[in-house]
Amino acid sequence: MKKDRIRLISNVVLAVFFFTVWIMSFFLWRGEGALAGDGWKDLRYFTVESNLFVGITALLWVIVRLVKGREKLPRWIAYLKYLSTVSVFVTFAVVLLFLGPISDYGMMYHGSNFFFHLLIPLCAIAEWVLFDEGEISFRESFFAMIPSVLYGVGYFSNIVVNGIGEGAARNDWYYFLYWGYPIGIVISVVICVLGWGAGLALRAMNRAAKRIPWEGRV
Repeated sequence: MKKDRIRLISNVVLAVFFFTVWIMSFFLWRGEGALAGDGWKDLRYFTVESNLFVGITALLWVIVRLVKGREKLPRWIAYLKYLSTVSVFVTFAVVLLFLGPISDYGMMYHGSNFFFHLLIPLCAIAEWVLFDEGEISFRESFFAMIPSVLYGVGYFSNIVVNGIGEGAARNDWYYFLYWGYPIGIVISVVICVLGWGAGLALRAMNRAAKRIPWEGRV
């Protein structure tokens, strides 16, 4: 089985897997993690948005691949695949390095959070690293910060307009401003840099994976 066919199947599986988990999160895992507590309000979380980005992009990639063919894939779909993979890489890294230690790893990987924080990100990362054939230049790697920057702008704009709030109405749901605005801004900048680091890591791993002799394998 050639690399292109493997990638097509991988994206079909990734899209089906994501939307299956999405539906189960709403109807079967209520009270057990992302998409369980507040329903559609959970769309405010970067975790949920990044996973949704990956699922939609995988489905879109399959559609474009089937319509255009392997040799005519437009560059924009390659960028979307890269950015969506970076997004879930950031989700994976923030949970592993920041939210897990200050909260609880058991909660971070419980119920649907196991899929959104761990399994789907790892599957998406593996798919892009092993099968993406486009070359992301060093200059293009700076695009990796776009998802985190856009989310940060929306996050802090909401706080500026509506205030921090309290309890269920808290707009600083990640508690980035718990230590004040300066620390909150520093955390946001670190996350944006982490996004670039994730993009560089993906680029390096993908270039290494290109040395795997896929052609001729069954």
